[in-house]
Amino acid sequence: MRPLVPLFAILLLAPAVLVAQQPTAKPVIPDSLQMVQMAGMFNQMGPMYESMMQSMIEGTIKTFEKPETIERLARFSRRYYEALIKQGFSKEEALQIVAGAGIAGVRSVR
Repeated sequence: MRPLVPLFAILLLAPAVLVAQQPTAKPVIPDSLQMVQMAGMFNQMGPMYESMMQSMIEGTIKTFEKPETIERLARFSRRYYEALIKQGFSKEEALQIVAGAGIAGVRSVR
């Protein structure tokens, strides 16, 4: 029975040793070569992003040219205005809010 005691002690302590906190790695500071490589990647991605943004803007303009889109936006603006008044805003306040919101779904850059 005595020879089994050390065996049980080892079996009980083994998991604790296995899950002990490992030393953390020091943060790697990018060297100049890595910085040059990253700059090169960003330069390559620039034209792709430009093309993507241009396509998105063109698609948005085409969508807004459709009469049904304009009618839907007008209905939305009217309902928004009426809902603001129903919630207690004055007509002037509601008009300012709706006018300040611009076109629904389009972010204004200010």
